Amino acid sequence: MEDRLAVEEVCTDMDDFYINAAREVFPRARIVLDHYHIIAWGLHQMNVIRTTLQTVSGKKFPVQLILMRPAHLLTKEEMKKLQPCFKAFPEVKVAWMIVHELRKVYWQRDWRKAHSQLRKTVWFCEQSGIPEMEDLAKTLKRRKVEILNYYISKTSNAKTEALHARFETMKRLHCGIRNVERFAKRLMFCLLPFSVLTELFTQSV
Repeated sequence: MEDRLAVEEVCTDMDDFYINAAREVFPRARIVLDHYHIIAWGLHQMNVIRTTLQTVSGKKFPVQLILMRPAHLLTKEEMKKLQPCFKAFPEVKVAWMIVHELRKVYWQRDWRKAHSQLRKTVWFCEQSGIPEMEDLAKTLKRRKVEILNYYISKTSNAKTEALHARFETMKRLHCGIRNVERFAKRLMFCLLPFSVLTELFTQSV
C-alpha cells in the first residue's frame, strides 16, 4: 500500500476498466489519457462517418490513409485527392477539420492554452450537427481533466505500447502460446539489454 500511495501519475488509454482500476490501485495518482488514443478515437469517429456515407451512396474514394495523416503534413497532390471525397461528403470534411483542431490541443505551450483549444474543439463538435462528432464532444467533456493532465508532465505510454507490440510480434512468431512459462522466458530473454546478455555469455564461457 505504501508503494501504491507513492505513485503520482498513471498514463492509460480510454478504456473505463483501466481508468477505474488505476484509480482504485493508485488512489493518489493523477490519471493521464495518452494523447495517441484521444486522436485515434477522433479518427475512428471520422472514419465511421466516411464508411457509412460510402455504403449508403455507393461512392468510394481511396483516401482513408490520407485522411488519417495530420493536415499540415499533406502535400498538394494529397490535398487534391481529398477534394472529390469532401465534395461528395461534406460531413467528412467537417469531421476531418475537427480532428485537426483536436490535434492542436497537444500543440499548445501550457495547460491554459490547451484548455482553451479543447473547449474550441468541443464547440465545433457540438455545432457540426453530426452524431459521431457530438459523441466525440461528450467524450472530450467527460474526460477533460484526464486529457489536460497531459500538460502536468507530458506523460505518454508510447514505450509501453511499443513493448506490447513486441510481445504481439513474438506471439505471432510462436503461432500462439502453448507453454506460458516458456513464452515468458523467451520474452524476458529477448528484452534483456544487450550489455546484460554479453555479461551472461561471458560468464558461461
